[in-house]
Amino acid sequence: MSPSAIEVQPEALPSKFPKPLKATGSLDKYESIDITPVVGTEYPTIKLVDLIKAPNADELLRDLAIKSSFRPC
Repeated sequence: MSPSAIEVQPEALPSKFPKPLKATGSLDKYESIDITPVVGTEYPTIKLVDLIKAPNADELLRDLAIKSSFRPC
């Protein structure tokens, strides 16, 4: 087998698994209940429409997806 024309360092290759997402803390100002590690965190006072209309909606919804078990009232 001939050597490759370009040498690639192992650290330059993409990882087989992506790094886990981490919450930014944008939901810390809302009341929360830690249910279980599997279910996640519940935010009983959040209204989804308020998060969608917020100026930082992308950040809030991303954190909600990472941390919660959202159950609308």
